[in-house]
Amino acid sequence: MPRGRALCFYHPTLPERRLHSGFNWLACITPTLWALSEGLAWHARWLLLSEFVFAGLLLASGDAETLLLGLAYLARNIWLARQGPQWLIASLLRQGYRQAPPDPFTTPLTPP
Repeated sequence: MPRGRALCFYHPTLPERRLHSGFNWLACITPTLWALSEGLAWHARWLLLSEFVFAGLLLASGDAETLLLGLAYLARNIWLARQGPQWLIASLLRQGYRQAPPDPFTTPLTPP
């Protein structure tokens, strides 16, 4: 499965960031830790809260509800793995990063 296009972001004083715009496996497996490691503190707070909600519901559920909660948790993580890179891109742009052209050899930096 393709990972999506590789994107490069530049900042005047901070290091260059490269990321892929497609599905993010790390965000799928450990969404809260991924958000914290990428500096997405606001999203990490809500993810941590949802982790506690899922844990509480799991403790209060019976055998039949456990499967449904597991499927809901998996669906949430897949949604996060698809949406997470967009959160990261928006965060980088707010920090002053600018996206590099896809191919600097064929794409002009200024419009004609």
